[in-house]
Amino acid sequence: MLFSCDDTSSNQEDDTPAGIDLEARRKLNQRDYALLDSSAYFVDSVIRTFINQTLQTVQDEAYTFEIHRARLNPDQVTDAIISVNRLSYAKNKASLSGYQAQAENLGYMGPFNLFIYYDGANNSFSMPVPVPSSPLLPLEVSFENISSTIHKDLVVDFRIRNSSYKEIYFLFNNKPSKVFQWKNFDGLGTKESEAYSFEFNHGNGPVRDILVFNAKIEQPIKVIDPFIYKPTISASQDLVKQFFYIPAQGKYFSTKDGPEG
Repeated sequence: MLFSCDDTSSNQEDDTPAGIDLEARRKLNQRDYALLDSSAYFVDSVIRTFINQTLQTVQDEAYTFEIHRARLNPDQVTDAIISVNRLSYAKNKASLSGYQAQAENLGYMGPFNLFIYYDGANNSFSMPVPVPSSPLLPLEVSFENISSTIHKDLVVDFRIRNSSYKEIYFLFNNKPSKVFQWKNFDGLGTKESEAYSFEFNHGNGPVRDILVFNAKIEQPIKVIDPFIYKPTISASQDLVKQFFYIPAQGKYFSTKDGPEG
């Protein structure tokens, strides 16, 4: 289900903070007008209103968000992924629960990183998609041509303690759906560390195959916080697995394993 990001209140213009883009507010539902073309103030206002309503954020919650623009479907209109980080809320929740130490040891693991898909053509938001992870670091959002050469697909990297994971999402019925997950690295700061690199190659079908290679993780030369340190990873040509997309299943499979490896 998609939710419009327009403000339909007819009696709030007198209470609008100075600087709000009223013309953008009026035009937001017009198909030839996009939220992302509006002023930064208005964009921020609309996104914060949507986040506050859908996540039911606590009063004055100090969350952060970032807008990542790309064309994510065939209509050739600029869309966006809005990544949200709720570290402050995670810490407050842990403190109130009485399990502060345990939460710290797990890097405040939970549903405190999430993203929202904004459809530029329809001026609408998807419901927030939680990515269970450590909110000590926000999601890393990037885009690749995987399912199409016409538009981009969403790639999300996130942390869980001293490991990092990669997820890939395709749009189905204009909703993001996870089709692949694999480690970027694991065991950071230990002798058992491992790392991987990725390539997207043309396969037998229109959707690119995903090649996973062993990689070398650069060990830090000084004391680090393994929960937030971002290591350098060097790729290799030591192929670990090749994944093929199966449209009927809506996921990637390897030749020897089930979905996602």
